[in-house]
Amino acid sequence: MSAIWGHIEFGESNCLVESMSSEYKRKCKLDNINEVRFKNSLIGSGLQIINDEDNFENMPYIVDDGNTIIVADCILDNRVELLSQLFPGYSGIEDDPLVPSVKLLSFAYEKWHYDFVKYIKGIFSIAIYNTIENRVFLCTDRTSSRCLYYYKDNNSLTFSTLLSPIKELYPEISKNEMYLRDFLLSPGVMPNLSSTETPWENVYIIEAGCYLMVESDDVNLYRYYEPKVYEISDEIDVLKDDFLSIYRNAVSQALRTNGEVGIALSGGMDSTSVAALAAPKLQQKGKNLISYTYVPHYDMTPFYKREYITNESAYVREMAKAYPNIETNFTDNGGKSFFGYIDEIIDILEIPFKAYVNLPLLLEIYRTAYQRGCKIFLNGQTGNNSVSFGDIDDIVFELYESGEYFKALKYYNNYCKIAGISRKYNIPIEIKKTLNQRKINMEQIGLDEELINPYVNISLLDEYSFTDRNKSGLPLTNVAAITAKEDFKKILYMLPALSYIGAMETKMGLYTGIVIRDPTRSPEVLDYCQSIPYHYYCYNGIPRYLIRGFMSELLPKCILFPIFKRGIQSTDWIYRLENENRIYELVNNEYKLDNLNKYLNISAIKKVIHDRKAFSLENEDEYLYLFITYIFSRYYRRKILQV
Repeated sequence: MSAIWGHIEFGESNCLVESMSSEYKRKCKLDNINEVRFKNSLIGSGLQIINDEDNFENMPYIVDDGNTIIVADCILDNRVELLSQLFPGYSGIEDDPLVPSVKLLSFAYEKWHYDFVKYIKGIFSIAIYNTIENRVFLCTDRTSSRCLYYYKDNNSLTFSTLLSPIKELYPEISKNEMYLRDFLLSPGVMPNLSSTETPWENVYIIEAGCYLMVESDDVNLYRYYEPKVYEISDEIDVLKDDFLSIYRNAVSQALRTNGEVGIALSGGMDSTSVAALAAPKLQQKGKNLISYTYVPHYDMTPFYKREYITNESAYVREMAKAYPNIETNFTDNGGKSFFGYIDEIIDILEIPFKAYVNLPLLLEIYRTAYQRGCKIFLNGQTGNNSVSFGDIDDIVFELYESGEYFKALKYYNNYCKIAGISRKYNIPIEIKKTLNQRKINMEQIGLDEELINPYVNISLLDEYSFTDRNKSGLPLTNVAAITAKEDFKKILYMLPALSYIGAMETKMGLYTGIVIRDPTRSPEVLDYCQSIPYHYYCYNGIPRYLIRGFMSELLPKCILFPIFKRGIQSTDWIYRLENENRIYELVNNEYKLDNLNKYLNISAIKKVIHDRKAFSLENEDEYLYLFITYIFSRYYRRKILQV
């Protein structure tokens, strides 16, 4: 894997930019860095040695024609397939680590030209500059798991895995006002509504499944992938075999490394399903799956109802019993809160962020995993929208809309039995919910005003439209919406979420020295999830059936049932703040800049600081909102005002 960057001066005989590597040297764990001047361009690469073929990489790579240069950040999952396609007579049985990935890409480019991206699989971002065509090709993989930014300025183009080298080269680039408004006004943990915009005007990120053709006066975007529907059996046994084969292959591909493999393991179905498929594969190679699990520093069980799980370590231990080569590691991060990590994570992510409760814990886990020798780190971050999707309300509604009234009733009746709830009481409620859903058109529902952060200046809504900004259909309302079949594709392949997650994982990985992989968003898994008959997600009334049904023999029963069990991560985050003696002073001092009045409701912020309510679950929402504005302020100071 690599970080990649470059600057091209179209129409010039040489490039005046001497280097773009300073930020990569400052904050990335790289085994080597190399920059070359190629005619009117500067092209660079910072390499992480993850697999054996990486030892033979020589990037940037100049193709034999002498007119083309390639640089790539990639792990190719179909190397054997490519070798057999590119070299007639190749046995096609095993990989050849002597052929580095960039060499393989150059052969693919020479054979298929720019269509080569349709033939390669894995996680990647790639740049190709052809001086004869005077054209730059930029792409990222099908789920944008490796981010790539670009900035087009008159007759020049700059691209980079990190944002900061572009901003260093062009300090005059102004802030993107709409991006900042999106961050402050939209609810939830997603910091962005756009899949291509960044906090900087005209600096863009390439969205999933796309490539760009850039010339001196033109930028053209092409989509080469989106989840496709293919014919698939509706026989349950065939569906199960297909699912396990596809999911197992996705996990197996993600395990390839000459180092150790780690995983963020909870008691939930996504990470445990990944672990259940990864552990046996690693055992065959004599390796352990090194798991890391967060446990609360304080006992939170008295604060939650019985169906909520505040400490998931018992479920992880059950997984270790079932798969003895799972090496368990439990951490409470010494009881430290998120507060001391804010500036560091702003520096890593280069954007304002909202998931401040979990990211510091993950950062420490990644650091520990790297020290343990892990080069690949697994998660199941997007599994809720793919392999473990499936709520009873969604499927009952779809069956009802399709006129399958008896099957809808049968499914819900069986659901009540499995869940242990009263059919007599709940069936009328479900019928009413289904009928009401027909009246709801989510495309017409704007943002519920009560979801807007109370510490944000409401004037930001002036000349601002959520309908225009929210093109991907992110939920911005408290209305209990049912996911209809036609809306499922938006959730399965939500481009703004993919852009954010890919950028976050790329940068956290470069910072800590690992590569983060999520098999639950493998393109093959997404294609399967798009193709399977919709009602199988809750087959016979069993929610999340792809895991609960198809993987019932692979996971401990305590993880699969009861249905209403729900794990909650970082339950004690707010209580950890009690040890932050200077927190109110620091927060109070943060809001003294006049520049912030445009964005924040300073009087409301001052009031909550003055009132100083206890750090407790009763006041959790209040502080969740407050610290989002604090992070925004820290970002604004450091990255925009640079103070």
